[in-house]
Amino acid sequence: MTTIKLAIGSIFVGFAVLGLKALAYWITGSVALLSDALESTVNVATAFAALVAIHIAAKPADANHPYGHHKVEFFSAVLEGVMIIVAALLIFREAYHGFMQPVILDAPVAGLLVNMAATVINGLWAWVLITRGRAQKSPALVADGKHLITDVLTSVGVAAGVILAVATGWWILDPALAALVAVNILWSGSKIVKESLSGLMD
Repeated sequence: MTTIKLAIGSIFVGFAVLGLKALAYWITGSVALLSDALESTVNVATAFAALVAIHIAAKPADANHPYGHHKVEFFSAVLEGVMIIVAALLIFREAYHGFMQPVILDAPVAGLLVNMAATVINGLWAWVLITRGRAQKSPALVADGKHLITDVLTSVGVAAGVILAVATGWWILDPALAALVAVNILWSGSKIVKESLSGLMD
């Protein structure tokens, strides 16, 4: 599968996962699941950014770019890292509101099953992007895949928090875990930015 087709596939997968996670939040009212859905909106945006970057990078060298256009993929990877950081900040905001007004979750089992379906899809697609991206030497695809891995870790952590909140009745655990997951996302985003900037600087 070509890099362009993989990038287009990421857009469709991103919308599917976002829809499932939004449904999980709608079913439960969980702040943690809302945070997970917010992070997935970044997946869709960065999938579009990766597609544009890969399209430009495929152009042959010209008078203004004698070494080709491949470096544009590193710009896309930097953008992905920045957007991950923005998502983390949005999650912190939602977690704060959850701390101020904890809510009892509705239908947590159904919501978790929907969310886990989205997580499985994300995990499989992340593996495809990373393996194919490395094989085709595409920094944009690899960065997109690594971003999805952070999303998978987020979803697993969120699920654990929701289960614990339901089991104990400590509803404050829902926003607490959302905040912890945001810290992990923040670290991941900064790492992607650092690696991409290193690539731009050779």
